[in-house]
Amino acid sequence: MEHGSRNQRFLLGLLAFLSLMGFLHGAEDSDSRHANCNRGRSRLARNILREEFYPHVRKLGFQLPPGCPFSEERDMFLDNEKHKKEVRFNNWKCLYCNKVFKSESYLEHHYVNRHPETIKEDGFCLADYCDVLECDMQENVIGSEGMFKTSSYRCDAKRMQKRRHRCHSVLDKCFPPHTSDAANRLHHEFEKLYCEHLSCEASPDGLGDVARRPHTLLSQSKARSEYHMKKTKHSPWRKLAIVFGVLFAIILFIFYLGVCLYRKDMAILEDLRKLSSNSEGGVLRSSSQSRCDTWEE
Repeated sequence: MEHGSRNQRFLLGLLAFLSLMGFLHGAEDSDSRHANCNRGRSRLARNILREEFYPHVRKLGFQLPPGCPFSEERDMFLDNEKHKKEVRFNNWKCLYCNKVFKSESYLEHHYVNRHPETIKEDGFCLADYCDVLECDMQENVIGSEGMFKTSSYRCDAKRMQKRRHRCHSVLDKCFPPHTSDAANRLHHEFEKLYCEHLSCEASPDGLGDVARRPHTLLSQSKARSEYHMKKTKHSPWRKLAIVFGVLFAIILFIFYLGVCLYRKDMAILEDLRKLSSNSEGGVLRSSSQSRCDTWEE
């Protein structure tokens, strides 16, 4: 009897220990998922989707299923991106609590530390799909003329086959085949856009990765150019120059206003002196005339 109760206590203790370890391991996995997801790369992927993916999906009125990694409802950091705002001199404001941080990186650490509930635990990390969306191609856009850095490494057939297979797998999750006409059409369009060029046979010289369709490159060039212009426009040095320019204009205006008022005051004083001199002259002449009249009498 005593032996049985001892075994029972041992089993209960073991179950409690395993439950605790499972909870801690799950928390570590959740934290590591957040930590290992590159927010900058996720932003690039999100920009690509906004430029060429979501508009076509919305145009056909198609609802992406929950299992689609590109569904906005499953975007791990989308809510954070919606609750940030760039404010004065490249500072960033948290729209959850209105605190201001000196950089976007500090704000993102703040989200993890103070607002962890805003990060989707079961969400997808868009940075993990940069090989399908070709985030590197967008990063390599130079200037506003649609020029791109070219790769000189030899194409790896196994790597390309793996990327192509993953591309098809993602599209199958987003647009399950034979479920609707819209799903079939979108699957076909994005298959041509994202998957078909992922093969060494598509490259005439077998060097590097093959670029996507020209209109996509141009749209990415435009998006990159607009992003570059926006970044330059909101540069802290540009803002400082504007502030100092406005201050200089105000000081110059005050200086010229002071000079004008000073000259006006001096002119008034000069007129008063003349009037005073004329008045004194008139009094003296009147006095002299009265004296002359007295002597004549």
